[in-house]
Amino acid sequence: MDYYRCENPDCGFVAEEEPDVCPRCGGTFFTALTEDEMTASDWVSMGNQAVDDKRETDALACYQRAAAMGDPLGLTNLGWCLEAGIGVPADRKQAVMLYAQAAEQEYMPALTNLGYCYTYGIGVEVDYDKALKCFQRGAEQGFPRAQFLLAEAYRRGSGVEEDEAEAAKWYQSAAWLGYPGAQTELGRCLEFGTGVEQDLEQAVKWYSAAAEQGNAPGMCCLGFMYESGRGVEQSWETAVEWYRRAAEKGYPRALCNLAWCYEHGQGVKRDFAEAVRLYRAAADQEYPRGQLCMGLCYERGRGVPLDKAEAADWYRKAADQGDEDGACCLGFLYETGEGVEQSWETAVEWYRKAADGGSPRGMCNLAWCYEHGEGVEEDLEASFVWYSRAAEQGDPRGLFSVARAYDYGIGAKPDMEKAAEWYQRAADAGSAPATCDLGVCYERGEGVPQSYEKAVELYRKAAEMGNAPGQCNLGFMYESGRGVEQSWEEAVKWYSAAAQQGFSRAQCNLAWCYETGSGVEGNLARAVHWYRKAAEQGEPRGMFCLGLCYKHGRGVDRDDAEAVRWYQEAAKAGYTRALCNLGVCYEFGEGVEQSLEKAVDFYRQASEKGDPAGRCNLGYMYETGRGVTQSAIEAARLYKLSAEAGYPRAMCNYGYCCESGQGVARKDPAEAAEWYRRAAEAGDATGACNLGYLYETGEGVEQSWEDAVTYYRQAAEQGQARGQYLLGWCYEHGKGVPASMEQARKLYEASAGQDYKHAAEALERLKDGPKPEHAKPEGKRAPEKRPAEKKEKKPEKGGFLKGFFGGKR
Repeated sequence: MDYYRCENPDCGFVAEEEPDVCPRCGGTFFTALTEDEMTASDWVSMGNQAVDDKRETDALACYQRAAAMGDPLGLTNLGWCLEAGIGVPADRKQAVMLYAQAAEQEYMPALTNLGYCYTYGIGVEVDYDKALKCFQRGAEQGFPRAQFLLAEAYRRGSGVEEDEAEAAKWYQSAAWLGYPGAQTELGRCLEFGTGVEQDLEQAVKWYSAAAEQGNAPGMCCLGFMYESGRGVEQSWETAVEWYRRAAEKGYPRALCNLAWCYEHGQGVKRDFAEAVRLYRAAADQEYPRGQLCMGLCYERGRGVPLDKAEAADWYRKAADQGDEDGACCLGFLYETGEGVEQSWETAVEWYRKAADGGSPRGMCNLAWCYEHGEGVEEDLEASFVWYSRAAEQGDPRGLFSVARAYDYGIGAKPDMEKAAEWYQRAADAGSAPATCDLGVCYERGEGVPQSYEKAVELYRKAAEMGNAPGQCNLGFMYESGRGVEQSWEEAVKWYSAAAQQGFSRAQCNLAWCYETGSGVEGNLARAVHWYRKAAEQGEPRGMFCLGLCYKHGRGVDRDDAEAVRWYQEAAKAGYTRALCNLGVCYEFGEGVEQSLEKAVDFYRQASEKGDPAGRCNLGYMYETGRGVTQSAIEAARLYKLSAEAGYPRAMCNYGYCCESGQGVARKDPAEAAEWYRRAAEAGDATGACNLGYLYETGEGVEQSWEDAVTYYRQAAEQGQARGQYLLGWCYEHGKGVPASMEQARKLYEASAGQDYKHAAEALERLKDGPKPEHAKPEGKRAPEKRPAEKKEKKPEKGGFLKGFFGGKR
């Protein structure tokens, strides 16, 4: 049989049939050869052509002829056939023997292949030392693949001590010789400063060199540089171009990156279906990230029908390959019972696998389970350990959780200075909740010097990041004018932003603004809307305020029974003021059947929880003997406790006890005057009126008609009937003010309009002319039904989203 060799000495193409034109060099002259005239190189050339034509059996036969002649390339290629099962069943031991024979002839490709077999246990037991010797010999002879594999050995520490600088040196040597894999790895070294000084522009240069040779990893890395704008001008379009070229070669990482671009519409038009196709192509190669992303698509219903069970299957595939994110996502499905049967214990198993694999998200979720005793026995110390491990990786949630631990003493000794330090670290890492909580530290001066201005700065930063507690706290700073110029309009703006996110405290604050017309046009219906939104989330204050709206018919039709229902819900949620209001409802039979005993019970519950209104009302029940055995001493004790807590009505009532000697050791007008004064300063009209009467009579204070008038006027201006009457009497008789019958009459009329008997009698008296002066003090007032009241909104600590997963890499 004749063969035909191209006469071009630089070509060497050989064929079994004479072609018209050489397919390799384009030559037209061929030399006929007999089989005996064929050289080893001729057989190798024919074998290579057969491989290109996918004639594996013919390729094997040609390499066997070359190997029989002792040709090192023939031996090597035959070894490759036996290693990969090309044209023959794989026999890796025989492949190693052939590589060794060729290597004995100092054939570097064979020597390198032999080292590769020792590295990965192909046909021989793993032996890093022998592999290293092979790579070193090849590298010293300038063979680029050997240099590349030697660099890999130094990078991994295989058979030699790990040495990033030495690895980078050999990558560079192979890269300069044009080896594309080495060019890509040198690019990575330069990108991350591994073994060499970081140089992003040089990294781009080497990625480009590899990409231009068709190296898929190089293309993918170059794409990421364009995506991130590192070492090159940012361009999503160019990133997509390189991802696509690498993806066309089937490179799974590029398939995933290109899919992500389609999923998020970066550099290409958003196309969920195309994203799924690409993720699936990567997943079909058992690439863990592709499997993970397929799970995310099914969990979210992106490009495929929403199917949590299918998502769980994909997460499991990724997790079974050791993918930490897959394990974490699967754990979260077990936590929520979506797509799988709910099981905290199984969730913990997967979180632990993710955590053991180094996933900070897995560490945080496992820590959360230890913190709350879900799936494992509660162990705050273990929780702190896992949060700390996540924090060591710079994870924002881990950093934030360590700060919380020091702040609240969760598994660590409380230490506000350390808490503030960790909040700062978490804030620097981009944690919005930590930024908010650091603001709280500055507002309160906990662990850092107190500074409202710094608090506002941090609240604003958190608010602009979309953190609802930060928005609410910033609103409160504008409301109170602390660290910023007071502005109700700005307060409403930020309360509204947080309320729209469903933050219940902000919803209550916004409702109050609508209720009172602060920073926004008053609108009771809108107030009820936001109170209800908060109440339906279980916000105790929202429930209580909604009850008040029903009680007083503000923004809704009055409905005492509905008011009671919401007071009860608020009380169950631990809102103490609701207990007092329930007591009022039972005392007066409003929305429930009247029961003084139940009223006393609710007042007592409120009192025991420290509610000053509840104590004051309970004191009144003891004073009057309603629903309980009468006891002036117990009444005075409760009034005093409530007064000391700053409750104005109790101050007034205890002052009366001191004035009259009721329930106290002795009468003490001076102490009475002091309590009346404190009540008046707190805005209590009855306290002001009673203090005015002491100034009129000179009991407990130096007699002064002018001071009497001052306090009567305070009471009168608040619409208090007795204060109006007594101030009118002063005008009638010219006591502390110039006499004025006109002013006296106006005040008497205002008082009489409230059915105040003495004022009505005074008006009758004025018809017949003035009579001798008289004025009698009046008893303290009975328990009040409290109007809607805004309590100070204390800064609230920010929260975190458990189970958060983000980022595509």
